[in-house]
Amino acid sequence: MSVGELRSSRDKATVVFVEFTRLYKQYKSALFCFFEGEDSKYYGIRIKNIAKPEKDIYFSCKGKEGVLGIYKMLSSRKNYENARAVYFIDRDFDQSIAEKNIKRIYETPCYSIENFYTSVKCFSEILKSEFKLMETEESFIKCISLYEKLQGEFHDAVELLNTWIACQRNRSSALNISDLSVQRFIIIDLKKIAVNYTASNLEDMFPNLPAIPQTELDSKKSELLANNRQKSFRGKFEVEFLYVFLNKLMNEANQGNYPYFNQKVKVNLHFSRKTIISDLCQYADTPDCLYEYLESSSSSSSIQSL
Repeated sequence: MSVGELRSSRDKATVVFVEFTRLYKQYKSALFCFFEGEDSKYYGIRIKNIAKPEKDIYFSCKGKEGVLGIYKMLSSRKNYENARAVYFIDRDFDQSIAEKNIKRIYETPCYSIENFYTSVKCFSEILKSEFKLMETEESFIKCISLYEKLQGEFHDAVELLNTWIACQRNRSSALNISDLSVQRFIIIDLKKIAVNYTASNLEDMFPNLPAIPQTELDSKKSELLANNRQKSFRGKFEVEFLYVFLNKLMNEANQGNYPYFNQKVKVNLHFSRKTIISDLCQYADTPDCLYEYLESSSSSSSIQSL
């Protein structure tokens, strides 16, 4: 991390810390929850249902470094050793905090919370609740098969893109892809996924970033493929695939189009690209490690024992 990034993370953490100290004076028994950004849209209901705090207070720390910064500030001050605090970060393409022996912060076991929305299990729950299909129905089985097929093709299509981004992250390149749509690189259709880019296209699109040698790309690719691609690939791309796929499938269902549906299936699911994390929150996966983390916070009165 550069000197500028360190200073920026300290500044973000300091702003949050000042607000925390103000609220802690008033709500000493509250559960204070620190997120990178708007991740409370996923974690919020799970905190309430698993940790069951009498009062929970949320803070957006403006990024992972902000969360790490506030964690260091609170855990190093005796005045707040009895404060109940939980911290949440995405793994991303970074080194896991477990390798740094940091244990009191929850880190997603996949790239980010968005990956919790794109498993076959999550998609199955959407089919059962929103499409009103039973697992034994032919249409349900066809939809699951289609999702698995296209998700596999999608992963093949974005493999190079994810690998290239991960390499740039390793080099701490000034790569800003926060608003980058995966559909700039691929075409998502219910019949197939088409690739619309090459490694040269990536270099042309980001001319100020370093070129990545093939050997480095191959090494990073092997690292990413060592895990399930649905979990290790960039979450925002994964959930964008789900968004496009669901919209196309809903259209087929409402028209009763063969071969996916044998009759019209009225689907009234309302969600948008910006609100999909909130809209589909109830169907997203809740991994065992998150249960364990939140259960430990419910039985603890101190940030030191998490």
